[in-house]
Amino acid sequence: MKLWIDRTAYASRRARHNLEALDRKKIKSIAVIKHAAMGDLVLTRPFLVTLRQFFPQARITFSGISHYRNGIPEDLVERVHISIGKQRPRPNFVSRLQSFRELGPHDLLFDLTSSTQSFWITRLNQARIKIGFIPRGGHQFSHRVLYDVALPRSEYKFEAETFLDQLAALGAMPDWPLKFKVPPLKRPCEEPYLLYFVSASSSYKCWPPDHFSQLLQRAAALLPNHRHIVLSGLADWERDLASSVFESAKAPNSALAEGSDAKGWAWIQNAEALISNDTGVRNYAIACNTPTLGFFTETLPFRYLPRFGNHLAVYRAEGGIPSVEEGLNGLMELLAQLK
Repeated sequence: MKLWIDRTAYASRRARHNLEALDRKKIKSIAVIKHAAMGDLVLTRPFLVTLRQFFPQARITFSGISHYRNGIPEDLVERVHISIGKQRPRPNFVSRLQSFRELGPHDLLFDLTSSTQSFWITRLNQARIKIGFIPRGGHQFSHRVLYDVALPRSEYKFEAETFLDQLAALGAMPDWPLKFKVPPLKRPCEEPYLLYFVSASSSYKCWPPDHFSQLLQRAAALLPNHRHIVLSGLADWERDLASSVFESAKAPNSALAEGSDAKGWAWIQNAEALISNDTGVRNYAIACNTPTLGFFTETLPFRYLPRFGNHLAVYRAEGGIPSVEEGLNGLMELLAQLK
């Protein structure tokens, strides 16, 4: 195998020597570490699809963490390893280390997480080649101890593409547009519908509720041939927020849908378009090829905006909160792309 890197990346002498002796078609065991919530886990799917294509004989182990199991792509791997994370009662350090070591030895190890826990797991398990990102902050020189190959991590392109950089360093070329291979779910509604998801993981990521209410009201008037569905989140405050937006809008041909069960994913997967904040729900929609309109005020829009499919980000280059008019214009532009 050949290493495809430039001067911005790091590679040890061991990496160059070991890679020359490896045949990718004879690689038998690969570990992929990713500790994240559902919205980021779903973005690992193109990485796993490409991994399977490039290493056709490999048995893939996905290493997750105990408090983030929802969204682990079990359908794309042979084994799932779970390390102990945040849980009560708090386990002792020896138990946690034991769970880290249970990942076991592999031919290749990819760390997509770059967290203290993933560093421990990388360090405590053997692999012929270990690949990760060059950490930021206080860990910025630890990559020379942890990895054989380490790459700079971009914050200005779609996160799923950033993960694929680790495979590009080995010469792998992913399919384009990216393939997520999300299992299909039954359509919950025969009529065409637009889906509104008004909450996020944190309140600071949320477009103002009154803006969402006005957008829903105006969109329902302009698009009477669509149903307009407000999908609630999992937490109590998210349900309250969704109910408040729905009731304030009093929009014709609208409804409030529960998002806490499997039907919630079906609503997302089969929508004509999803209108939402910066949230994992939008990442899931992107993975399902559902068109999306995302509102961004604080987080970087570029990291969550793919350059394939039908996806738009509404944000102000000078900063601040996008207006209702800007949101409506973005929605109409998105729908025009679908015709």
